[in-house]
Amino acid sequence: MNYAVIDLGSNSIRMTVFAHDDGKTRKILNIKETVGLAGYVSKGVLGKDGVQRACDVVDSFRRTAAEFVDPANIRLFATASLRNVKNREEASLIIAEKTGLSPDILEGEEEAALGFAGVVPYLPADSGILIDIGGASTELVQFEDRKPVHLTSLPFGSLSLSVEFVSETLPRSGEMNKLKAGIQKRLARVEWAKGLKCPEMVGIGGTARAALKLSRAQFGLPPELKQVDAVKVKKLAKLVEGMEDEFLQTVHRVVPERLHTITPGITLLWQAMKAFDVETLTVCKFGVRDGYLSSRVLK
Repeated sequence: MNYAVIDLGSNSIRMTVFAHDDGKTRKILNIKETVGLAGYVSKGVLGKDGVQRACDVVDSFRRTAAEFVDPANIRLFATASLRNVKNREEASLIIAEKTGLSPDILEGEEEAALGFAGVVPYLPADSGILIDIGGASTELVQFEDRKPVHLTSLPFGSLSLSVEFVSETLPRSGEMNKLKAGIQKRLARVEWAKGLKCPEMVGIGGTARAALKLSRAQFGLPPELKQVDAVKVKKLAKLVEGMEDEFLQTVHRVVPERLHTITPGITLLWQAMKAFDVETLTVCKFGVRDGYLSSRVLK
């Protein structure tokens, strides 16, 4: 049987169509559209244009999914895109009315738990830290013996940091200093993380995947490699901070849709790796949609 899971995020909307037969699951379609919903938020309210943009893309995905999936098996969930706005109920009702799909709004710890559930079978180590940097939130999970110990959702991500700290597409020198200081201050508020050292970090989500793609392009890593050491991520953070013409061309070539969020995203990733004394980042292609399917749809 086929299922479609649509993820209404703050930076992009993604859909995965899964085939589940005889207890085995495989992906038969992955699509996304960058929408930047966090950029439509003013004074905590998601504007009408942002709600309409969400409706248009979700409805388009719904029609695509209907080619593969019984309409009853199409599910929609929302993360910080609706969780963090004051008009979440009103926006949800409009989306449901215009698309026929009612968003399941995940709370922060739910999102973290589902992200972890999606990657458990593929963890490279029994203990470590999972990070999922989204457009308007960042989820952290400390795990031991392949089980979550602490789950935290922080109300900022690559796009919301860009909106808050960056006046143009790329941050100026003074803005970069404020960005780094702001990230460090917010990470320091995570009580359970103080003094914690985790050599292994697992990254899921668009920022982690972008970091891997840029590392492959910049450092000549083989395409099948899923791991990047801390030294290379530090160099990557320096490159996105300086953003000289040659590296800017690499960004345009490799992750053009992330030009306006790549500096905040990679900076946040590196600051988190420093905070936990991480030695190796492993990027996993599985995540929240996989966890949602296994934990909310199939059970």
